[in-house]
Amino acid sequence: MSAPVINPNTSVLGFTSGQYVAYQCSTVDGQTGTWSCVNLPAGLSINATTGLITGMPTTPGIYNTTIKCTNANGTATLPVTFGIDDAGYVTDVGIEVDIDLISGAVNFPTSPDGKLHGKNGDYLPLLVGLKKNGTLLDLPVTAITFGLKEFEAESLIILSQPWAFSKVGSYEQTRWRTLVHLDSSVLAGPLADYEASTAVGGTVPDDKIDASQLVTRLAAPCEIQIELQQTDNNLTPSTITRSSQIFSLLLERQLVE
Repeated sequence: MSAPVINPNTSVLGFTSGQYVAYQCSTVDGQTGTWSCVNLPAGLSINATTGLITGMPTTPGIYNTTIKCTNANGTATLPVTFGIDDAGYVTDVGIEVDIDLISGAVNFPTSPDGKLHGKNGDYLPLLVGLKKNGTLLDLPVTAITFGLKEFEAESLIILSQPWAFSKVGSYEQTRWRTLVHLDSSVLAGPLADYEASTAVGGTVPDDKIDASQLVTRLAAPCEIQIELQQTDNNLTPSTITRSSQIFSLLLERQLVE
């Protein structure tokens, strides 16, 4: 066995504080050894056996780090600069949606009241995350469907394009961005049915209609369906569907006198 030589595949690494990092160190000739780092950014650590650097950096700044790999014949070093950016400025307007894969429960972690809000005609950019035991998973998602449930138990009024989505992040920061359109023409029927069902004696209950603003507020039952590619080729079907629990979209429509 010869002394290791670290693969010089990069000299500068850029990450954002608070976001998950996964960077694999390797040797040129596949030599094994014990990995370590000097001056690694706070929040990151290196696996001494595999050389995988993981974690969430906590403090913005420039870090001149030395990566080391040691075996019985010597130690190899590689200087790498880590640039950790401040996460205070957020440019993504997506609404985070977490789905628990065990229970199917839906949570909106960034919503002040824990609910999803929308106005008739709006576009809602969602960032869907799939969680198990509180951790986001990076799974082979093939379709995401957002639907409004009306009267029939299993029917959905589709409000998104199931295959129009993109992956954002990786590992424990994985989400899928999809766009939900609260299309006026699609929602006209459910809203009209709701308004008719809440009218009593020519009036609408105060908790349903704000008479001064002439606004219908409907807690619309919704569901998200995730289609996943099977990772075991011996199992059929090749894709499976996982549905969330029913949750409420607080939908508003202005009325005309």
